Amino acid sequence: MVPNIGSRERVIRYILAVVLLLIAFFGSSGGWAWVFGILGVVLLVTASLNFCPLWALLKINTRGKAT
Repeated sequence: MVPNIGSRERVIRYILAVVLLLIAFFGSSGGWAWVFGILGVVLLVTASLNFCPLWALLKINTRGKAT
């Protein structure tokens, strides 16, 4: 796994993950809560690993240089 997420995108993913998880736990009622929760967890994991499988599949690299 070659890191393909830059630092700016990583911060954005962390912020979006927190927002989505807060919506899932406190703001959403009904069937959409689990969708927001899953999206939040996915963003949190990809930001933590500095790797996004979708970006790798699409050959997108926001990190700059490939290491």
